[in-house]
Amino acid sequence: MKKIARIAALVGVFALILVAIASSSLKTPDVSAEIWNTTMVMGDPATAIRHYVVYTDLMCPYCNYYGKVIMDNDADFQKYLEDNKIAYEVRVTDMLYESSGVEMSLPAAEGAYCAARENRFWDYYHAALTHIFKNYYEKGYGYSKTAPAISGMARDYWYNIGKEIGLEEDFKKCFSDNLAAADVQQNTYKAGAVAAGLPYFAFGKFQTGGFDPSWDWTTVKSMLNQGLK
Repeated sequence: MKKIARIAALVGVFALILVAIASSSLKTPDVSAEIWNTTMVMGDPATAIRHYVVYTDLMCPYCNYYGKVIMDNDADFQKYLEDNKIAYEVRVTDMLYESSGVEMSLPAAEGAYCAARENRFWDYYHAALTHIFKNYYEKGYGYSKTAPAISGMARDYWYNIGKEIGLEEDFKKCFSDNLAAADVQQNTYKAGAVAAGLPYFAFGKFQTGGFDPSWDWTTVKSMLNQGLK
């Protein structure tokens, strides 16, 4: 009887271990714990099972070409995020200022973080992409490493983008007083430990860098799909 009891006890313990393993494998990942700034996220972190990250700089043309593809295909992109339960985070840095002395990289990032403080990051980001394409890339400036450099851009270029989308006194104070500079510096430092160049993509376990201006939504979607594997 004692032998039977011991066997039954061992079977019971084994069963509990199997249940624990199964429960662990079914547990929904806590995506929200990985997010740096919730206002820079598309998708619902509360229901997401995947976390996609893009490291960017608003003075990086290849970053902006990628961002414009996403922006121009917003409806398809939003559906993709919803269907695949993805929280998609853009992490803006001033890496080009820190690494190469591109001065406008810093105020561009500060503008983005100031807008984020008012939960208007995406409006600011999309307006910034629209402006830099219209004012510079489409005129032959700054669109690649070999193109003539952007010159004469004033710091207020980035403030005026915020003003255009309706941001007022709080944004003005944040931008004028460099209140977001510490956030930019901290996140740029953290990004530097992860991102090997810009843009840099961390779609789940799939990580890669760089973007060709000729690539379209089909190419971007194939990159996104790599993160589903």
